[in-house]
Amino acid sequence: MTTASEAVAGPTRPGRPITFTVDREPVTTTQERLTANQILDLAGIDAATNYLVQVKGREQVSYEGRGDEEIRVHDDEVFVSVSTGPTPTS
Repeated sequence: MTTASEAVAGPTRPGRPITFTVDREPVTTTQERLTANQILDLAGIDAATNYLVQVKGREQVSYEGRGDEEIRVHDDEVFVSVSTGPTPTS
């Protein structure tokens, strides 16, 4: 029997691991929706001094100032972090 929420959202697979990368490092979760800040936290990156960028081929989606926005994550997705701190000079 299918519930109303399953009919709208499709069947769910609780506990199915999803692996994506942040700064070329693999991150695995079982949650299909995460905020940009949660993705940074899972990658061990401070969300207070960094923001997330999603890379889709040549397109880049910035989550600067939108850290609480949910993202539906999929296997093999690519994200990078961008520091908001000062740039060191040599």
